[in-house]
Amino acid sequence: MSPYQKHLAAIESGRVTRTNIIGLRKALNMDARRSAGWSIGVTAAKITSEELEHLLHLIATTHVIAHGDLHEAGLKVLRNKRHAKKWDATQAAIIEKFDHFRLVRFDWIGARGEHCVPVYRAYGAGLQSFTFRNIPWQSGGKGPEIQGRDF
Repeated sequence: MSPYQKHLAAIESGRVTRTNIIGLRKALNMDARRSAGWSIGVTAAKITSEELEHLLHLIATTHVIAHGDLHEAGLKVLRNKRHAKKWDATQAAIIEKFDHFRLVRFDWIGARGEHCVPVYRAYGAGLQSFTFRNIPWQSGGKGPEIQGRDF
């Protein structure tokens, strides 16, 4: 099964794992490098620009659920005491009564927009939610960043 077929199957199932996110990010970053005329590694995923565009469209329209270790890691980040001061009262309540994450898109960051990061929507009980992306300090970020509110 090709990398495209693996990611397509996960998205169509409605659940993505950390492995899917890593694979999609690598493929998107590789495609951006190729489009810019930069070199890409021989181990780069064999996914075409058209296939990536199709996967991104499906992600945007289906908002697949983060599953397994991706779910656990995301929840751990949101509940980390280091980030507690970032949350307003509504966001803190959503995190306290957390239900699930959905992958909603990938954002491009970097000086030339050359790196992609996943963007998730966190849902609490009662279907309140907020959108965030997590950029670790190792990549120049400050942890979870609020991208939108859907209260």
